[in-house]
Amino acid sequence: MRQQVVLSPYVGSDPDYGDPIYGPDIVLKCRFDEGVKLVRNQRGEEVVSNGSFLFNKLVSVGFDDKLTFTNELGTVTTYKPLSIGVIRDIVGKPLLTEVDV
Repeated sequence: MRQQVVLSPYVGSDPDYGDPIYGPDIVLKCRFDEGVKLVRNQRGEEVVSNGSFLFNKLVSVGFDDKLTFTNELGTVTTYKPLSIGVIRDIVGKPLLTEVDV
């Protein structure tokens, strides 16, 4: 995996204004595939995904976290996860974590 994404983990909300508070950024190696597809979000609703991040093994990503990706042209885009899944081998060992955004 040659691409990188910055994961900003959600840690809570500002008590006065309700704005999200994020913890220290984590740089993760990934593969990002652009492409529009229908996925189901955490409430079971069909939503449109603009791309998928693939991470090696099991990665802790939450629905309130923020993913910031810089593509090869230098365009910076921030995403929120829509769907998170783990791809496992035949014995249940996690191979990849897939995050649709």
